[in-house]
Amino acid sequence: MRLLYLRFYLGSLVVLFGFYLSGHYLLGLPFPTPRMLFQIALGTALGMGLGILYHRLWSLPPPGIGRVVRLFILLPPAFMLGIGLLILLQAQVALHYLIPLVAWLTPAYGSPEDSSLKRPS
Repeated sequence: MRLLYLRFYLGSLVVLFGFYLSGHYLLGLPFPTPRMLFQIALGTALGMGLGILYHRLWSLPPPGIGRVVRLFILLPPAFMLGIGLLILLQAQVALHYLIPLVAWLTPAYGSPEDSSLKRPS
């Protein structure tokens, strides 16, 4: 299970690093320095940790209004954590969007077993 989270973390980093690198060439954003890459890695780790914490406290409900309520409870603390980190690090990275996005996208590996899915022996 930890390897799956590591894979998700590394995949997220590849996508975000590629986004910032292509943003430099396509949109004129500043070239990603090692400090910016560290800030992206830190923001991704914090967002993923927050997502894992939310999955442990409140597992993903079936599709419906429960998911929407869960999303609106998840986003404000993640957004405020991103703003606080942005001010603290004086970052040029959109940490206030990155942390809620990663927290929202973090998958729930190892969800509790559903008793209805057990096969008769």
